[in-house]
Amino acid sequence: MRITRRRLDFLQKIKQLYEATNLPVHYARVAELLGVSKWSAYEMLKTLEKEGFLASQYEVNQGEKFPGRAMVLFAPTPLADAVLSGKALEEKVSVKEWRQVNERLLSLYEELKKANPKELAEQLLAELPGLESPLIFSAYMIALLIVLLQTLSEKSIGLLKNVVMNAVKEETGLAIFAGAALGSMMKTATQFPLLSQIVSYMSKFQVNLAELNQTERALLMDFLEEALEKAT
Repeated sequence: MRITRRRLDFLQKIKQLYEATNLPVHYARVAELLGVSKWSAYEMLKTLEKEGFLASQYEVNQGEKFPGRAMVLFAPTPLADAVLSGKALEEKVSVKEWRQVNERLLSLYEELKKANPKELAEQLLAELPGLESPLIFSAYMIALLIVLLQTLSEKSIGLLKNVVMNAVKEETGLAIFAGAALGSMMKTATQFPLLSQIVSYMSKFQVNLAELNQTERALLMDFLEEALEKAT
């Protein structure tokens, strides 16, 4: 289950339309409002249906040129309501808070163009002890590892991105990223004076990954993919 920003946009639009009429929504209407093709909207809504966020039903469209032709309509499920309200995060962290953290950490990669990576890494390390939420702590760790990896080479980030994008499950991609990032740094330990501190936090990072629910892992994986994209 991948709750990316794009998927959230579709869910929010479906919920808005459904609540306005109390009727299921045709994908063409969603496509029109989001400015995407009908095919793209249909594919996304079918994906969200498979993941349990939407329910579909077929109705005969009397206005069609050939009467009797059925059209597929979609409505949000309780899971969609839970995700959009933040309840799917088990109230450990609100959706609003997660978005703020997500945006703040992703903005760091713009700062890297004019700032010292070591200074940014030290800043992130200084903030880690005060982070109680496993989801937010894990996001900070990912941001920290990527900042440090950028001091190696863009090729290292590119290779990691390819590995992560090909992972079948979120937990697999997240674990592979952490292990590969740490392994890359240990090979060139002399370049990372902060390595001992980072290693001390890695065990907590692994424990946190095990504690995250499926929705939280999906959010974290989406953040990781965005961060790797911005870093290359």
